[in-house]
Amino acid sequence: MECLNENENEVNDSYILKEDKLNLIRTIKNIYKNSMPWADDALMSVLVKEHYKNVVNNMNEEDYKNDIKNVDLDYLVKNK
Repeated sequence: MECLNENENEVNDSYILKEDKLNLIRTIKNIYKNSMPWADDALMSVLVKEHYKNVVNNMNEEDYKNDIKNVDLDYLVKNK
């Protein structure tokens, strides 16, 4: 029998801005709400958490940090 690593489900998202985490979770939730409207809360929770973990694990931390440094705030304010 294979032992599961407890840390396997942990995600290092400490470098991601809170608003970006929330936007990512909202986006993922909407994907599953639209594609699986029949899914109950338990299934939805598992799907969203797994998708979030996969996205964060495949992100490049340095690229993300560089992107948020280079964000043009005037552009964001005018276009949101």
